[in-house]
Amino acid sequence: MAEDILRQIAQAVIDLNAAEAERLSRAALDAGISPYRIIADGLSQGMKRIGECFKCAEVFIPEVLVACDAYYAGLNAVKPHMASAERSQYLAKMVIGTIYGDIHTVGKDVAIPVFEAAGFDVIDLGSAVPDEKFVEAVRQHKPQLVGLGTYMTSTFMHTRETVKALQEAGLRDSVKIICGGPSVDPETARKMGADDASDNAWDAVEKMKRLVGVA
Repeated sequence: MAEDILRQIAQAVIDLNAAEAERLSRAALDAGISPYRIIADGLSQGMKRIGECFKCAEVFIPEVLVACDAYYAGLNAVKPHMASAERSQYLAKMVIGTIYGDIHTVGKDVAIPVFEAAGFDVIDLGSAVPDEKFVEAVRQHKPQLVGLGTYMTSTFMHTRETVKALQEAGLRDSVKIICGGPSVDPETARKMGADDASDNAWDAVEKMKRLVGVA
């Protein structure tokens, strides 16, 4: 029964059906399936399939965004029930936010479920995140990764200031920093003190795994 309902949850994401993804996720909880399994073996499997379809040009960004809505509908239903012990099963913890001065959220909102589907525990700090908020989040959550989202070249250049803030707080060496968005460039990111960059969430997953040593 558990495998059947997890397959149905994955299919609800693939079918872009947020209401069904939420309903089935709640039903899985009622059936005694752990929140981690619902996310990892249900919702995340659906997002992985969407990613494969996106790479093959079978679906496009509008469909990906609706799939994300379905993923989040299920995730929001089960994540409050996840115990701290279950969270430790993720590959690594990441705090992510759109960099200071950039109010765009679409890229980040697509990336987060992709990262979670790949096994990362992601904490969303929102958009136009001040440097001090990244510092505070690293202190509080002790992540292995910091994701800096940016849509514009001008805000991508703010990476240097965010890295500097983490350095001055004595936290830079405890995290790997990856920039994401259509305007990023890995070489420029490294020159500004980050560890890597990617303009594609699915490609970013492989870079993130390498950064934290789980590739």
